Amino acid sequence: MKILLLNQTFYPDNVATSQQLTDLAAFLEGKGHQVSVIVDHRAYEDRRRKFPLHEVWKGVHIFRVRSTGFGKSRLRFRIVDSFTFLCSLALKLVRFEPQDVVISFTSPPLIGLFGMVFCWMKGGKSVQWLMDINPDAAFEVGYLNRHSIPGRVLNWIFEKTLQGASSIVVLDRWMKERVVQHGADPSQVMVVPPWSVIKPRESGHEEQVKQFRSEHGLSDKFVVMYSGNHSVVHPLDTLLQTAKRLKDRTDIAFVFIGAGLRTKDVRKWKEEFGLENIIQLPLQPRDRVKTSFGSADLHCVVMGPGMSGLVHISKVYSVLAAGKPFLFVGPRDSHVGDLLFVCPSGTPVAHDDVSGVIRVIEEARQMSQQDRDRICHMNLDYLKKHDPQLTLEAFYDSFILNHDTASVATLAADTSGVTD
Repeated sequence: MKILLLNQTFYPDNVATSQQLTDLAAFLEGKGHQVSVIVDHRAYEDRRRKFPLHEVWKGVHIFRVRSTGFGKSRLRFRIVDSFTFLCSLALKLVRFEPQDVVISFTSPPLIGLFGMVFCWMKGGKSVQWLMDINPDAAFEVGYLNRHSIPGRVLNWIFEKTLQGASSIVVLDRWMKERVVQHGADPSQVMVVPPWSVIKPRESGHEEQVKQFRSEHGLSDKFVVMYSGNHSVVHPLDTLLQTAKRLKDRTDIAFVFIGAGLRTKDVRKWKEEFGLENIIQLPLQPRDRVKTSFGSADLHCVVMGPGMSGLVHISKVYSVLAAGKPFLFVGPRDSHVGDLLFVCPSGTPVAHDDVSGVIRVIEEARQMSQQDRDRICHMNLDYLKKHDPQLTLEAFYDSFILNHDTASVATLAADTSGVTD
């Protein structure tokens, strides 16, 4: 079977959608299919970095198309980069051979339209794999007016893309509710939660963690870590306010790892208030993520108000794999809230509740080794029950091979922890 994957990023890029797509491609290639991907020839974050226009990685054929490299410092620059990528993608698809299945991710928005039109013109099954729900997310953060002409056009295109898909993959039950509200057939929607990009905690990596902490001056610190995309849908204000409140606590360090528009906000906040307790590090290579995640004493998971069902915080699974407790700043009615229902190793706190964040930090500082071991075992037990291989097998069996989807609904309910 010929399977084509469409997204802006792929191996060796390190952003979340790239790593998820890379794992999916390797899984499908391992099933004996002819797998191709069409992606951008520039790195997602560092637009100056370019990859070969064609290469074969573990049997997967990677085709990269050209785009501009203005970068992400301004929204209009991102729009131009995305637009030129989509134009190049369209030209590539016109000349591309027919496929049995086309799986479209959601970076950039509207890429699913190209996958749907390709299948309409050349045949094949169109699968929409939604990592977020746009344009709704853009409406929520104020990037776009829902009732404006561009807003209505983009919303119409999104709904037509859903209706034209053979199958739709979403990441949690809240996303499923959103796409059904947009007119998707519930029987065609499958919940496939993301998976950890690191292997569950194993013995033998303690020395690497110690070295990482030493390299960054964290050896004698209690490390509160936010690692992931710094975007407007993950507002960091509460964590930054907490760092300011605790600026005189030399025993606590706030470590921000990642990339995105709001990295400059963290830098500005640190400089403006002279916060020596804030340490910023770039996005880590995948082979270093396990070490960086393991160096935290308390992880922070953040979701903006109103974002439930529009975005899915995939980093929480890597937090579990690291065997660490975490703080969740965001709405309880969300996939993270569902996770806490079945795996209560995190503590929810409302946005702007700085005192609540400080309380959780102090409780984590006072936590005994026995309690930390209990949380670690709880996290790893959860991951064992919801191994990504099982999820991908269910997706493959139901949406690629067209077998009975009853097992899919059961798996989705078990994974979310709360039935529909």
